[in-house]
Amino acid sequence: MSKGRFGILIDGTAAMPDDLVHAYDVRWLPMYVILKERSFLAGVQLSTADFYERIKAKDVVPETSQPTIQDCLDAYDASRRDGYRDLLVLTIATELSGTFSVATTSAQQTPSERGRIEVVDSRSLAGGISLIATAAARLRDRGGSFDDAVALARRMAGHISILAAADTLEYLRRSGRVSGGAALFGTLLAVKPILEVADGEVRPVDRVRTRDKAALRLRELIAQRTPDGARIHACALSTNDPERARTLGQWAQERYHCVEYFQAEAGPVIGARAGPGVIGLCWYAEEALG
Repeated sequence: MSKGRFGILIDGTAAMPDDLVHAYDVRWLPMYVILKERSFLAGVQLSTADFYERIKAKDVVPETSQPTIQDCLDAYDASRRDGYRDLLVLTIATELSGTFSVATTSAQQTPSERGRIEVVDSRSLAGGISLIATAAARLRDRGGSFDDAVALARRMAGHISILAAADTLEYLRRSGRVSGGAALFGTLLAVKPILEVADGEVRPVDRVRTRDKAALRLRELIAQRTPDGARIHACALSTNDPERARTLGQWAQERYHCVEYFQAEAGPVIGARAGPGVIGLCWYAEEALG
């Protein structure tokens, strides 16, 4: 690895499979899941399988916590010890977490002579963050500059489409992070909501009664927004439901020209907010890169 190359960090809400993490040498800002007042470092002290097993108990209400300033400083230092001077940091939307603020404050505490740290609010989450990261990584691998990567990330922020179907409203109700979602709750906890992530907000766009209808409606909404055969970059994601995500991803690959495609588990931090059984597609049209 050349000392002149820049590092890319994503926060613990991102959804990226291990093979891509290693291929692009993407680093993580840690985030925490809290179960019965005990804090776990997501993905390290608490595996995805263990998380979903623990939350089966009705008395377990999962919560999440952003990284500390020291967590961020440690992540920055680790990347620099491995030869990365300048660092691009991609975080979940500010409306959904304080991670951007913590990452920015931490960057400001780092001596400027050690290199630059640019923190970008992705205006997204999960696979949306990951798609920005992979675009920046490919630019880097083609010899692109740090400034070009930062500009690309800022240009892409808020322009990743995400549609998802949730299996239960209970976790979303607890999280309080669904804009305009009050009408979905109350006596309607049996419905399967279709959710959109748009410019930092998670909002309901439809609701159906069964899992099968949710998967079909999800496809209909994606098809309405993207013409057949479009060249897209896409990520199929799930919270502990990889087979249904795989089926959705296969449909997307058959319908569109997927220049980039991967499937990812959204992980315990997203799972704590949305619950198990979420499937979704994150995507953007290739021409959107400009």
